Amino acid sequence: MPAFLVTGNPGSGKSALATELFRRGLRAIDPDHDPELSFWLDSAGHRVDQASGPARPDEQWLGTHRWVWGRDRMREILAGPGQPVFICGIATNAGELLDLFDRVFLLRIDGPTQEARLDAHDAGHPPGRSEAGRREIRDGRPVFESQMLRRGAIPIDATRPTTEVADELLARMVGLPESPGHRAQR
Repeated sequence: MPAFLVTGNPGSGKSALATELFRRGLRAIDPDHDPELSFWLDSAGHRVDQASGPARPDEQWLGTHRWVWGRDRMREILAGPGQPVFICGIATNAGELLDLFDRVFLLRIDGPTQEARLDAHDAGHPPGRSEAGRREIRDGRPVFESQMLRRGAIPIDATRPTTEVADELLARMVGLPESPGHRAQR
């Protein structure tokens, strides 16, 4: 079954896009909702129980932990029968799993859009992110986007409404050749 990674920085609309694709009858997964797929690793590489992690990680904690996806669980999800699957998320090890996907799409946003979306998210999810978490997100946006583009991700302007982003994503899939170096290496 075809497998697509739709990634982007926090605030780029990955979760909203997963919801929209699902609403359209497509198999779309937000990996943050699967604790067997997404989890924290400490600096020694040990899995951290999400319930024991801080609600608002500070700079020190963030410096010693990574949000990752489990490769075996991702393979299991992508190997399932049926229609194409869209994984809509981000993890620090996403670049190590690109070979599992037929294509990778990057939801791109600018700084002000990201700030506004992070503010809205935090307002709806008190106590919100710590300033250290927000700084890490802000500083990481251009770096992550640059890395993904160098790796062949197909950029999509995610500053627009989610329905328009979904329309563009689906339109851009038609007739695209398989991304070199991706799924064929499995």
